[in-house]
Amino acid sequence: MSGGLLEYSGLVTKTKAMSGRLLEEEDYLRLSEYETVDAFISFLREAEGYAPIFASHEEIAHRGQVEAVIRNSLYGDYKKLYQFARGEQRAGLELIFFRYEVNVLKTCLEYAMTGSHYELGYLKLIFDGHACYDAGMAAQAESFGELLAAVAGTDYERFLHRMSENGQMSYADYAFGLDVYYYKNAWKRKQKIRDKNVKQMMEILLGTEIDWQNIMWIYRSKRFYQMKPADIYVNLIPVTYRLKKDQLRQMIEAETVEGFTEHLAKTVYFKGKDAVASLGEELTEQKIMEKTYRLVCRKYPMSLAPVLKFLYDKEHEIDLLTSILEGIRYQLPAREIKELVLTM
Repeated sequence: MSGGLLEYSGLVTKTKAMSGRLLEEEDYLRLSEYETVDAFISFLREAEGYAPIFASHEEIAHRGQVEAVIRNSLYGDYKKLYQFARGEQRAGLELIFFRYEVNVLKTCLEYAMTGSHYELGYLKLIFDGHACYDAGMAAQAESFGELLAAVAGTDYERFLHRMSENGQMSYADYAFGLDVYYYKNAWKRKQKIRDKNVKQMMEILLGTEIDWQNIMWIYRSKRFYQMKPADIYVNLIPVTYRLKKDQLRQMIEAETVEGFTEHLAKTVYFKGKDAVASLGEELTEQKIMEKTYRLVCRKYPMSLAPVLKFLYDKEHEIDLLTSILEGIRYQLPAREIKELVLTM
């Protein structure tokens, strides 16, 4: 056990209490039946995990603000856990914050490229002094140039500037590039974690996520876009964990989806004692990661693992809430929203 009972008991106990405030399936199904955003908000104002943050946002003028408040609750929970953590416990959490830092930058970039700015609000308290760039300045940026100024002197500035030199770039181009940037650098940063077990946990979780990001990219490229192997290679995350490079090559160069599936079935994710999937089930990155988090928690019960799983579950919860909110906005039938929730 990483650190032992005494070192982690307080943090794990706090995490269990916070996990108890996560929504249940019946809550999502109930939310799916609401016909207005106001009803959706009223439900969350009474939910234990969201009531505190909604209490500080009495007036919410539009859907974008609702999404921001929901998203901010994740960062708020992260801050509580980070403040409670000590020493090497924080090393793994700082790697998680790196993901949040990139995600917020992507959001600021999206707003800036439309000539508007992002309402940072409560996030400013979390990002000030923790992010490597001025989050308040980034949120106020209303153009790509202003955003570059907000991240001046950082690797983000150099990376975004290099991308801009490739010609006319869309937000999707930058967002995809930043995601790859995150995975490449997070994989390097995890090597600096001194605690052996924390490092191993982060390697398992991050490595599995990278492998499945690549697997699902190859699948979508063949299933929906009929892309050529050369074009698929360009957009791969240049990191491998449990996948062998030859296996990746075989999947990419397979002429059909069926051929891709045959090669995928031969990987360690489907064969051996550590298999986490079978071809008889519907495969998504979400399902694979849920299984992986459960395995890590069983292996390291009194460690940072339950904290990382909670933050992952919370992020998935927010994705579900955002999808339900979007369905309500477009007045989709409750049945369709429920079907979406049950498949996510």
